[in-house]
Amino acid sequence: MFEDLKRRLLSGEISFTQALPEALPQLRGKITDDNLLWLSSELQGYADALTFYQSPNHGLPAYRAVPGALYLMRQDGSFEPLNHPYAARDRFFLSAPIHWLEEFSNLQGEDSLVELQEFGAFVAKMGGGVVCSCPKSELKRIIATFRNEFIK
Repeated sequence: MFEDLKRRLLSGEISFTQALPEALPQLRGKITDDNLLWLSSELQGYADALTFYQSPNHGLPAYRAVPGALYLMRQDGSFEPLNHPYAARDRFFLSAPIHWLEEFSNLQGEDSLVELQEFGAFVAKMGGGVVCSCPKSELKRIIATFRNEFIK
């Protein structure tokens, strides 16, 4: 059944949003716990994403780091550059579930905005959320890399 899932995923019949929940129960006991955790993180998002900014030995997948800029998105929809030391970096970790990245990669325009929920504690008092603006090609690269790793 897993081979059929891989075939359908490669042919574009189904998305990761459909394939991962179906695949995870079938893979239990057949792949390592680390790989199951990785797949679960791709499905649900990376809960430990702040470690990317806090430690050089974060253990998060390098393919999810993208060039871009961080913005504070206010409740009224306006944006302003995020005033935080983490925003001074040149690469940012996209912790969002893979299906969010699939959806964002299909929207119009060449750039995408991806919410970084892990910054919520930092900006809650400012009245907004944090988004990363990055080239849409980076989302497609992440999706392709994940797909290639998933079907191995």
